[in-house]
Amino acid sequence: MEKLRDKDKGCPWDIKQDHNSIAHCSIEEAYELVAAITKNDQENIKEELGDVLLQVIFHSQIAKENKAFDFNDVVEVLSKKLITRHPNVFDPDFDLKISADEQSKLWDEIKEKEKKQNTNKESFESISSSLSPIQKSKEIQKEASKKNFDWNSTEDVFEKVHEELNELKSIQHKKNQAKEELGDLFFVLINLAKHLQVDPDIAIESANQKFMRRFLKLEEIAKKRNQNIENANIDDLDKLWEEVKQGEKSL
Repeated sequence: MEKLRDKDKGCPWDIKQDHNSIAHCSIEEAYELVAAITKNDQENIKEELGDVLLQVIFHSQIAKENKAFDFNDVVEVLSKKLITRHPNVFDPDFDLKISADEQSKLWDEIKEKEKKQNTNKESFESISSSLSPIQKSKEIQKEASKKNFDWNSTEDVFEKVHEELNELKSIQHKKNQAKEELGDLFFVLINLAKHLQVDPDIAIESANQKFMRRFLKLEEIAKKRNQNIENANIDDLDKLWEEVKQGEKSL
């Protein structure tokens, strides 16, 4: 990366970049990694991990040139964080065996203590504006939940989903109101994902992959039967879709 950023012999594009200009790349590469993991494509996972690592190295090099920090500093901060937030592993006086859920709760408790020591920020102030809407919603709801502003049970969230869905249905022809109610529905669905301990990003990507897989199979079947799906009616397409689904279940 030092060679790529060399002002005399480096790459013109790499030399031109700064933290802001490549900030979006980290998000894009992370999503591509999630897609590879969803497909369980080990070679692609390996490649995408490299792309994610590249972003860390790139930002570290820019910071080094600005005399702020370097890659070794990044690793050192991470190492200290892992040690501090895993007292059950690294603290010899911590002799209590805990579960994965308890470890996650302990991590959040230590993180919260660190935040209180370092700043007196208002709620949500630390949430990055550059996060995707789903990621931002997850962080907002996680922070609210820490202050006991959340439903008590998954069943309560299901009831709220039905409530929001009915509200959306009642004003579906009013565009501005429909946009607001649809947003409310998405927000509650993300909360439901939290209660179900499902990552909504991974869930929607899994649904994307499943839909594409099934649709390609539908096209394949239609082609073998000399059916033109572009001219087919929805009933015929539904039958093909159900055939594809049944074929998956029989495997």
